[in-house]
Amino acid sequence: MMLLIDIGNTRIKWARSHEGSFDEQSAAVHRGWTRDDFVTQVLSSTRPGRVLISNVGGESIANIARESIDALYGFEPEFVLPTAAAGGVRSGYANPAQLGVDRWLALIGARSIESRALCVVSVGTAMTVDAMDATGQHLGGVIVPGPDLMVSSLFSNTNGIAQRAQQGSTRNTLFADNTLGAVRQGSCHALAALIDRSVASLQQHVQTPPALLVTGGGIDELRSAIEVPFREIPDLVLRGLAVLADRSQR
Repeated sequence: MMLLIDIGNTRIKWARSHEGSFDEQSAAVHRGWTRDDFVTQVLSSTRPGRVLISNVGGESIANIARESIDALYGFEPEFVLPTAAAGGVRSGYANPAQLGVDRWLALIGARSIESRALCVVSVGTAMTVDAMDATGQHLGGVIVPGPDLMVSSLFSNTNGIAQRAQQGSTRNTLFADNTLGAVRQGSCHALAALIDRSVASLQQHVQTPPALLVTGGGIDELRSAIEVPFREIPDLVLRGLAVLADRSQR
């Protein structure tokens, strides 16, 4: 049995994989966690054979994970890093090490699900969009603020907008009748439009309709605004970890 862990900027996700089967993903916000929190939330008394980790959450939470796993299981976890090629995917970065490991693993996880050209979208603190052709060649991507960060940046960097957005409601439509709704609905539709535009751009490049796979905890706010058909895969990064773990054992 293997324990797979995806540490993001805000949330940590984990699941156990054994003999080809994959447990349902669990998730929690890791801000302010101690070693005790990590042990209680993520680890169990059943000792895994390996622990693989994707980490973009910083060194502090990485150290907590490393120390907790070593203390309980007696070995250090494996922190996965992006490479030039793995899991049927070839990096589109000139320096593959500069590609975020979460984006890299999401591409590998997506490739294990879809063999055609596809866009991979992850919606979290930041939103990333990555394109890949049918051969597994990563074509690059974009990074923008996620829904909450886009909203908070307006509130923290303006005066009038923040004051006028103290109360109000939001709807699924584009146009709002109050300032809070205008900010939230505008952010949501801006991000959804980028996703739609990315799929259209990739289709023009590969000359065939690509698949769209979406992951991340921030998708709830965008779901109804995305016009392109898509599949939601909550554990895409963990699936990428599972692919690499499986291939390294062969």
